[in-house]
Amino acid sequence: MTNHWVDWKNSDVFLVIGANPAENHPCGWKWAHVARDTRGAKIIHIDPRYTRTSAVADLWAPIRAGTDAAFFGGLINYVLENELYQEDYVKLHTNARFILSEDFEFNDGLFSGYDPETRSYDTTSWSYDLEESALARQDPTLKDRRTVFQYLKRHYARYTPELVSKVTGIPEEKFVEIAGIFAATGARDKAGNVVYAVGLTQHTTGGQMIRAIAVLQLLLGNVGLPGGGVNAERGHANIQGNTDNAQSWEILPGYLTIPKVGQETIDQYVEENASKKSAENALNFFGSMYKPFLVSLLKAWFGDAATKANDFGYNWLPKPDKNWSWMTIHDEALAGRLHGLFNGGMSSVNIGPDSNRIIKSLSNLKWFVVMDPLPTASSEYWHAPGIDPATVDTEVFFLPTTHWIEKSGSFTNSGRWAQWKHAALPATDNIRDDAYIISALFLRLRALYEEEGGPNADPILNLTWPTPTRPTRRSRSWRRRSTGKT
Repeated sequence: MTNHWVDWKNSDVFLVIGANPAENHPCGWKWAHVARDTRGAKIIHIDPRYTRTSAVADLWAPIRAGTDAAFFGGLINYVLENELYQEDYVKLHTNARFILSEDFEFNDGLFSGYDPETRSYDTTSWSYDLEESALARQDPTLKDRRTVFQYLKRHYARYTPELVSKVTGIPEEKFVEIAGIFAATGARDKAGNVVYAVGLTQHTTGGQMIRAIAVLQLLLGNVGLPGGGVNAERGHANIQGNTDNAQSWEILPGYLTIPKVGQETIDQYVEENASKKSAENALNFFGSMYKPFLVSLLKAWFGDAATKANDFGYNWLPKPDKNWSWMTIHDEALAGRLHGLFNGGMSSVNIGPDSNRIIKSLSNLKWFVVMDPLPTASSEYWHAPGIDPATVDTEVFFLPTTHWIEKSGSFTNSGRWAQWKHAALPATDNIRDDAYIISALFLRLRALYEEEGGPNADPILNLTWPTPTRPTRRSRSWRRRSTGKT
């Protein structure tokens, strides 16, 4: 989300794709209507379905599901072929003028370094042609055939209106009309806004779709100005907070990447992960601050125990050896390598692409904990229709937690504002917040480590935990539900 909802009042054109904000985000979407009422903004909606957003749009175009990358490829080609890109912006604020390595190439749909046997890339050639100073060679005119700009033109030249129509199902004349309207935001006094949601990201080609939006908006100069940007609709409350506060397994707070196996020191980690300056006038703030950000984080987590002598506790961080997302952990459960799992604030059975497979993986666990205000398809899977509880070995614990109305705390909204709210109602029956439950579990675990020791003790014993929660050994707020086997 590059701009806040309120800033949408400054947009001249909205390209809404893979989203239905009129129905799903009405409080935020109202600012699109403000833009329409005050500055005559146009609304374009691209979606397989005719929705409430389609109904209020100036132009709706149905598209075949999953073909959005070709649609954006066509827009990019239209902008380049008709020279509608904002040239000064592209030269100053993008890498378009950088010259690529002589070893880099793109032919027949594949980049250099592809291994057909492993179906993977060796990305060694994916770099710039460097000067002795290690900065990228540049052509300010953008005419050198090995500049990023010229590669971009050749790469997207295939996406003609005819091809886009054939792939997406959008009539050729309608696509050209859409391209003309949105490409006009490349003017200095115009701002184009791309609004998307999980209708784009939840595809095997989701990464390509979002990257194509970024390329389009950078060509038009629509990033970093009022009313522009690439703006993702987030779900209720804390979907944005999931990544901003590093709930995703692959990042640390501040969007620092998780350390990889083999990155033994903090300096090695920074060297291999922090972005490097490629031009003399590049600020590269994030890359230059990578180590200070990480050290600050480690000091926040481990306090006085994080010192220069022990690399600020860097080696206490986990170093995953492969993808450990919530979907792949079910592969581990099926393989018998994962013994226990927590579901908190989500339900694997409901949101997974294959509910039967998820149920099978849950049945292969030794124990499974669900923390939720109400029973879910996951907490109840062991006695669902068609399942004999006596055949399920997994011990299932259901820990009822407070509803969001019943607790104080922070939300992160779509504009990345962290906002505090107070509890509207008191919880009943001694039901606890999920934060209390997690805190209680950690404090009990640490107490066991203090008494008995255990593997990887340092991060557990040294972790700063400034919480008033001091639960007793037994808490009546915990309710246990077990399978028929136990």
